[in-house]
Amino acid sequence: MWIKGNYRRIFLDMHIDDSKDEYLSKLDPVSLVELLKGAGAQQIVVKCRSHTGLAYYPTKVGRMHKGLKGRDYVREMTNTCHKNSIAVMAYFSQIYDNYAYDHYPSWRVVDGEGKTSREYQDDNSESMFRRGRYGIVCPNNEEYREYVRACLHEIISNYKFESIFLDMPFWPEICFCSSCKEKYYRQTGRELPIVVDWSDSVFREYQLIREKWMGEFTALSTLCVKEANPEVTVEHNMALASSPWQFATTDLVADACDYIGGDLYGGYFEETFISKYYRNLSKALPFVYIISRCDPNLTYHTTSKTKEEFLLHIMTSLVHNGALSICDGINPDGTLNEDVYKGPIKDAFAISQNYEKYVNGALQTNVSIWFPSHSKYSWNENGNKACGYIINDEYIKNKVMLGGILRTENIPFDVVPSKTLGSLQNNLLTISDVVSIKDNEMDEIEKFVVNGGNLYISGRLGHPRLYKLLEIEPQGMTQHDITYMNPTIVGMELFKGFTSKSPLAVQGKQHIVKITGECEIIATITLPYTMPNSKEFSAIHSNPPGINTELPAAFIKRVGKGKVIWIAAPIEVSKPYMSKKVVASIVKSLCGEMKFESNAPAFVEILNWIKDGNQYFAALNQQETMPIVSISDIEIMVPGRITSAKLVESGKELLVEYVNGKSTIFLPKLEIFHMLVLNQ
Repeated sequence: MWIKGNYRRIFLDMHIDDSKDEYLSKLDPVSLVELLKGAGAQQIVVKCRSHTGLAYYPTKVGRMHKGLKGRDYVREMTNTCHKNSIAVMAYFSQIYDNYAYDHYPSWRVVDGEGKTSREYQDDNSESMFRRGRYGIVCPNNEEYREYVRACLHEIISNYKFESIFLDMPFWPEICFCSSCKEKYYRQTGRELPIVVDWSDSVFREYQLIREKWMGEFTALSTLCVKEANPEVTVEHNMALASSPWQFATTDLVADACDYIGGDLYGGYFEETFISKYYRNLSKALPFVYIISRCDPNLTYHTTSKTKEEFLLHIMTSLVHNGALSICDGINPDGTLNEDVYKGPIKDAFAISQNYEKYVNGALQTNVSIWFPSHSKYSWNENGNKACGYIINDEYIKNKVMLGGILRTENIPFDVVPSKTLGSLQNNLLTISDVVSIKDNEMDEIEKFVVNGGNLYISGRLGHPRLYKLLEIEPQGMTQHDITYMNPTIVGMELFKGFTSKSPLAVQGKQHIVKITGECEIIATITLPYTMPNSKEFSAIHSNPPGINTELPAAFIKRVGKGKVIWIAAPIEVSKPYMSKKVVASIVKSLCGEMKFESNAPAFVEILNWIKDGNQYFAALNQQETMPIVSISDIEIMVPGRITSAKLVESGKELLVEYVNGKSTIFLPKLEIFHMLVLNQ
């Protein structure tokens, strides 16, 4: 099983071809395990079948990798790991399978242009489907499903694993293969839609069906594992849960996981945002955040991250109650870069393991950012062909940028999936331009606000009952796509820095609503003198405000025991710092008493948790460029009297001052991170 407390994992990535004798010719399981154990690994991922579809063990299903010359790599690795008290995670590539693609043409994913993945050859394409290297098959094909069942049964029955990683649970492009066409027609009596139209309930239903199909496939894979050995825990790769709707990976895939894990290759803020989401989505902790050994990702095969980079990644996951997995692409001959495991990785793990006993507590936050994984589209996509490679990040950009504002302003926040809407741990939920809200989600939102929770809502209202709750009626959107928010007298405090002569600029349209109930308008819509991008203009380089309206741009409304602030556009995506300050001001007005405050700069995240009656803090210096610059004079202010605060490992006592009901803790110079414990 996935052993609680396993925080250090090495992910051996072995997607190696067997067209040359050199490939895997130097593979030595004993040396690999010795190297990784010396680096501090508690768990090692052992490839059973890679994207090539070739088995790394003698198989009756498909073909074994020629480079092994009959050696059972999987058995050698698992036995050696267990002799060294290292847990083993099996790896199986689903959907991405060159062997299956080559031998069973009817299984292939077919895009809207009628092509399959290896008919393309564009190494620079953002779409993995179009690079020509990957043979991609469809999980809706029943024969392929039986093939997966046979492979998993063979792997799990013949070897002893604690866990298994089931990779690639997604369609890289929308599939139009015969299996998808037939399955959709049987369910609906309709042909597959070819044009995107989110205003059409039929198209919205089609996407929900695709998501259910992927959830169904991953559930079947999990069932295959459990039938062979119910003690083996399952981790489907949930990295694509944060990717657009076309991939069809949602929380339904998470339902098939015993705990959550996924590989992402962005920066430290991406990690902190996704770690919060994974932490709340996972059925068990620790979740797993997977990074590349190489900088910035696996395509840079020889460029390693530094000790400082590894340590910051490790600690960012750890303080969120997560494990870090370092994914390393093995050399074609079967060797690894030994220096990185004897140096940077070993050194980083040696530091981080001293802090593992302090984590896995209850994170203390004031704000919950809601990320519904089924609502990952934009109405701006309407009219596009569903057969192309479409990437639109609006669905997550607003939420990530809101998180960035909260980190900058030292407002403690969380990121929550839909399943936790009924058990939020703070009193403010943000609904940032969520275009689709399900009935059961709306039920929980209504309960939350009626019982005293507060809501920050921006942009589109994704459920008809939200209009009813706010007592407003939709009236379309502004024709102008550059607009302004003009603060009222009541709203001046929240819209500091903006006035009727200089209103807040919005780079986009605003939603127009008619108010039918009581509320407090804090800003109204102002439009430019002329239509943007037309030959007529007031100022040739810009579109200054000139037409004031009484249309509400933002208002405050009491609902039950709670309070709601609605804003007619997601201004959290605005780049100007002044605009971000308005968002922070509005959020703070809804937070109530802060769990803590700090003067930490924008790139330093402060986290707070309670474990075994002790209150802990971590300060993470999440600068995105190296070398990291140390920061001095950081202060953390907490309500009440603190008798002492000390760094958890060194035991160094920190200066604490108590004034006006708050205690201020003065941190020493911050290099990579600090972790401290308080006594009250």
